Amino acid sequence: MTDHIKEPWGERTPFGPGEEWPVRVDRFLEEGVSEGEVDRWVQTASILHSNGDALDIAVKDGRIVGVRGRSADRVNRGRLDPKDLFGWQANRSEDRLKRPLVRENGELVEASWDEAMGRVVERSKALLEEKGPLAFGFYTTGQLFLEEYYTLGVIGKAGLGTPHMDGNTRLCTATAAEAPSNLSAPMANPVPTPMWTTPIPSASTATTWPRHRQCSGCGCWTVLRDRIRRSSWSWTLDPPRLLREPTCIWRSRTARTWRS
Repeated sequence: MTDHIKEPWGERTPFGPGEEWPVRVDRFLEEGVSEGEVDRWVQTASILHSNGDALDIAVKDGRIVGVRGRSADRVNRGRLDPKDLFGWQANRSEDRLKRPLVRENGELVEASWDEAMGRVVERSKALLEEKGPLAFGFYTTGQLFLEEYYTLGVIGKAGLGTPHMDGNTRLCTATAAEAPSNLSAPMANPVPTPMWTTPIPSASTATTWPRHRQCSGCGCWTVLRDRIRRSSWSWTLDPPRLLREPTCIWRSRTARTWRS
C-alpha cells in the first residue's frame, strides 16, 4: 500500500509525449472491510476540489466504508488524491452536526428540520416586507453539483429576487479552473477537453498557477508530475520544462493589460 505521508499524490506513472496517461486505480477501505464485503458501489464525482475526480463510494450496512477511483474516467483515470481517499471519514465524526441548531435565550439548542426551516421562512418574509430583496445575500462554496447551483439560483434570484449572490466559484475555484487552460499551448480543437488528455502529454513547456495547484487541482498536478518525471529506464520521455508563475496572475501587469 502506498505511504500517503511520503507520497500524498500516490506513486508516479511516468509517460512520454503523445502517450496516454497510464491507469492507476486508488482505493481506501475502512479497516477490517474488504471489497468482497461491500454491499454496493455508488458512482459519483469528488466535490472536494476543482477537478471532479470520478470515484465509487463503498457502502456497507447503509454507511460509507471506503472509496475507489474509476479507471474508465478520462479526468483522473482511477487516481484519488488525499481529499478523495480520506475525506469521507469525517461523515462519521462524533463532532459532526447531525441536527439543526436554533438559538433560544442566547443558547444554541437542537431542533427539528421543520422548526429550523420554519424560522428561516418566517424571518425571510419579515425582511422582504420590511427591507425588500436587497436585504438578502448568498455566498456559497465552489464545490457543488450543477443541480444544487440551479436550486440556489431559483431560491435567490427567482424566489427572493436578490442580485447579491456570489461564491467561491468565482474567487478561488475559478482560478483553479482557469489554470488548466493556461497550462500549455492553446488547442486547435474548440471542444472542451481535459488538459491531461491532450495538451500536457504533448507540451514542451508548462506554467502553473495558482500556487495551490497541488491541493485545488490534484488531478492536474498528478498528471503533470507524471509527465515531467524522467524515468530511470528511458531517456525518451522528454519531459517538459516546468515554470511556476512568480506572482498572482490577477495582479500581474500582463493580467491587468488583458483585463483592460
